[in-house]
Amino acid sequence: MQPVVQHEFTKQKALIVCGITILLALAITVIAFIYLKADTVTEFREIQAAQNVNTIFYDINQKPFHIIRGAEDRKYVPLKHVSRNLQKAIVAVEDARFFKHFGFDPFRIVSVLFRALDPNSAMQGASTITQQLVKLTLLSPERTLQRKIKEIFMAIALETEYSKSEILEFYINKVYLGHGNYGIENASLNYFHKSTQELSIAESAFIAGLIKKPEGYSPFVDLKKARQRQLLVLKRLLGLDWISREEYYAAANERLLIREQRQSDLKIAPFFVNHVMQELKQQYGHRMIYGGGLHVYTTLDTTSQLAMKQVIDERMSEDRSFEEIAGVSIDPTTGFVKALVGGADFFKSEFNRVTQAKRQPGSSFKPVLYAAAMTTGIRSNDVFWDEPTQYTRFVNDELEIYEPGNFSGEHLGQMTVSYALRTSNNVVSVQILNKIGIDTLSDISSKFGIELPDDRGLCLALGCGETTLLDLVDAYTVFVNQGYRNTPVFILKVADNRGNLLQRYDPQGELQVIPVDIAFEINRILQDVVSLGTGRNAKTTFPSGGKTGTSDQNRDAWYVGFTPNLVTGFWIGNDDNQPMIAEVGGKTPALLWKAYTESLPATQIQKSFSINENFEEQLICDYSGMLATAWCPSKTWYALKKNEVPLNYCSLHADEEIVVDICKSSGKLATQYCPITEVETKRFVSGSEPKTPCDIHIDIRSRE
Repeated sequence: MQPVVQHEFTKQKALIVCGITILLALAITVIAFIYLKADTVTEFREIQAAQNVNTIFYDINQKPFHIIRGAEDRKYVPLKHVSRNLQKAIVAVEDARFFKHFGFDPFRIVSVLFRALDPNSAMQGASTITQQLVKLTLLSPERTLQRKIKEIFMAIALETEYSKSEILEFYINKVYLGHGNYGIENASLNYFHKSTQELSIAESAFIAGLIKKPEGYSPFVDLKKARQRQLLVLKRLLGLDWISREEYYAAANERLLIREQRQSDLKIAPFFVNHVMQELKQQYGHRMIYGGGLHVYTTLDTTSQLAMKQVIDERMSEDRSFEEIAGVSIDPTTGFVKALVGGADFFKSEFNRVTQAKRQPGSSFKPVLYAAAMTTGIRSNDVFWDEPTQYTRFVNDELEIYEPGNFSGEHLGQMTVSYALRTSNNVVSVQILNKIGIDTLSDISSKFGIELPDDRGLCLALGCGETTLLDLVDAYTVFVNQGYRNTPVFILKVADNRGNLLQRYDPQGELQVIPVDIAFEINRILQDVVSLGTGRNAKTTFPSGGKTGTSDQNRDAWYVGFTPNLVTGFWIGNDDNQPMIAEVGGKTPALLWKAYTESLPATQIQKSFSINENFEEQLICDYSGMLATAWCPSKTWYALKKNEVPLNYCSLHADEEIVVDICKSSGKLATQYCPITEVETKRFVSGSEPKTPCDIHIDIRSRE
């Protein structure tokens, strides 16, 4: 019996040792897994945080128009913004039991051995989506048993830390889909020009089919293979009962429109984007812009932007004496910048001539001067004299004499304020500034957003102070927006790559720059500039207003024009400040404005200006400022306040008239022999009246 007892004891001892060994092994495994999990999760988080994701700029309709790429061309999209069609297609083809396993799938490892024998079922490998995420993120591409075991443990570690939805989101934004596209959103925009949220079943199956062999199944490499792969994904969806038979046949027969994204497709408005990026860099830093995956929602209207770029490109292709053009459009009621082109070619010069270049605006500044004058009580039909005038001032203890001249070199004498602005008269403009004072102009100008220098003197009336095109166009919004001004707005909101809101545009209260009535009156005069004055080349079939401007020696030429809902300005010139030949604001800039505005969709142009019931239209003599008569050589309809309408008719041109009695029968001068019923009193321009007496009614005695 002794050997039997000893044998039982030895057996029991072996079982205890084996049990302890197993427990120790399990304990070591658990401890090792705990450390592995901590390291895995920490490393994964760091890699995810450092992952390069494109910064995307969206227009006012929330359509992407420009992308700033990181090291990898990726656009991160939250799972909630991915269509269910695409989610199902990816899971079906890559890991159908994804929501049932815990990181790796033992059943799949076994079944893949059998499936490998059937070529029609060889769509899936043994790796789960979680394992693929580990390979894409944490491991090198080598294939060894040790690496495979580590991959499985890492997959389990991620599954214990993140939900299935989070893992799927990480995966679909990490996976490569060919032609430099990382993540499903980038591939969707590339191949189908739409967001993943909009993909059909057929399109989703196509995208999902690329994952296994992105370049091999590319439609640009082998369209037939790409189509076969798409059909295999659809069959997999049908086999899993994730789509109906009707949906399968509809998707299989759907015609896909695939076009490879051109490099320029999402590079619209580089000057606009560059300006926005300067602000973003100050707030979020360089790294967040280049690879941080920001979603920047802007005020840009893509239709307006493309239209502006086209008219500029067309003009630059013609003969010219200038090398640069800039343009910008602003919505006057909101301050939203709708289009911006900062120069002829961004890739030759990134210098933004809308926001960075300060140039002399010339006469395009005059509306600000005249608005300032009206705040002091000057009215549009008040009269000034266009005649040679000298002004003196001491500069550094030396006497300086300033005598402004007109562009034409002529003087026209007496004229109204309205006529002076309409014809861009320099002499009268300087007289007005001299009357109201430079301090008054500076105060009002700063409210318009234009700061004037302290040392320029009366030439400020003629735009010798420098400003940017953006500030000048923004100033003109005051005349359209009933005297109120909004600061130009470029950014509506910014979100991170998970959709978390980082900032949102908070509308500030509008600044009232000038009274509503004055804004209305300047608006009306600027409409006359287009219909009757220096802005005739900008005239369109719909109402508009605007003003031309040309700096000394034709170094700069400007036109700022407006419709009831859009203010747009163009500038032309040379960066080296060389004069242009035969260029003025009423030429190329005005023609650019007309071509651009007429190219916009009719629905974007409001066709009528608002009415101000404080005013009434009166036909006024442009020289005397009084009610016009038939003898006034230049007369225009003025919008005048009802209590400021002149009571008298023009007397300036009365000496050009002659009143005589005419015989109706003969049409000659009436005599004492013409019957009283035949005599009428008529007015004639002096010299045009009849000179001979009536020869029908004569003294009867003279016949005898």
